Amino acid sequence: MIKGITSFFNLIDRISSRTGDGLSILIVVIMFFTTIEVVLRYAFNSPTIWVWPLSRQIFGVYILFAGIYAMSKDGHIRIEIFHNLFSKRMKRIASIFGLISFACFMGVLIWQGAWMGQNSLASGETAHGAFRIPLYPLKILIPIAAILFFLEGIYILFKNRD
Repeated sequence: MIKGITSFFNLIDRISSRTGDGLSILIVVIMFFTTIEVVLRYAFNSPTIWVWPLSRQIFGVYILFAGIYAMSKDGHIRIEIFHNLFSKRMKRIASIFGLISFACFMGVLIWQGAWMGQNSLASGETAHGAFRIPLYPLKILIPIAAILFFLEGIYILFKNRD
């Protein structure tokens, strides 16, 4: 049973890490689109209608998975000056408190994200303006990313236990 759970969480960690590695290219894509917009706007006086909404969507996907990637690499910020003063027992209590807070936040994000994604898909929600890009793919990704984030958080807690 423990081996199966360990295998499952190792799989979650690999998914988090590989997804983060793969999606890191999105920043280059956003830079490319922004460069196109700047050149077209200022060199040819012909701005686009699609760069801003598309860049926002791409950045949204990037942000959703960047937090998961940072957690998989243990890259989130702690207040080390206080954390280092704690005993092993107190560090464990702080980790459990952090996990409970994290679980509450992720639970609400999963619940509300699923509701928002479902409503967006049902209505075929699109962005406002001239370039009406669909918004529901990003909104559907929110609860999916939150579930992955939650599982990664549990994995990190048990991986770092003393």
